[in-house]
Amino acid sequence: MEKKSYHHGNLHDTLIEESMAMIHEEGMAHFSLRKLAKRVDVSPTACYNHFSNIDDLLSEINEYIDIKFTEAMERGINNSLSNPRKIMINIGKEYVGFFADNPYYFSHIFDRTDKNITLTKDDFDGDYGPFLLFRNTAIRVMEENGIDPACYRDHLVAMWAIVHGIAAMANMRAFHYDGDWRELTERILLID
Repeated sequence: MEKKSYHHGNLHDTLIEESMAMIHEEGMAHFSLRKLAKRVDVSPTACYNHFSNIDDLLSEINEYIDIKFTEAMERGINNSLSNPRKIMINIGKEYVGFFADNPYYFSHIFDRTDKNITLTKDDFDGDYGPFLLFRNTAIRVMEENGIDPACYRDHLVAMWAIVHGIAAMANMRAFHYDGDWRELTERILLID
């Protein structure tokens, strides 16, 4: 018997991407692996070959997005090697660009309850990998620039709020911008 070849390339990643699109468009209550199979034009068995159930798929979606988001943040760091003064600007550009380029990821990441980002009167911390990469890089930059450690929390909140706010704007269905989100982010972050 001849093995069926999928015309989708990487079916696993296609299923993840299309799952996020469906959940974003229709909500989790209307999602099923059978509906996903129909949308991607494969048999339900093909979906079940990759994911044993919806919980398994959701877990893999989380891991998939976390890896891609971390890669974007690392790209911002790596793009700054020749000019370390721009490291936080480049991280901010990649943060916003990541969500502008991948609109289904935004709500999926920030509606999750399996990771925490916690703001207290003294600190801004968490266990979410991309956030920790941002936080630790920002603290290193602040240390190198002689910022008083008592001010770290407020600076972290301000930096996060700016890029997160721009990323949220990029993901609002009723908000339209005809320019490049990365360029806009850089201009905003360079305002004195």
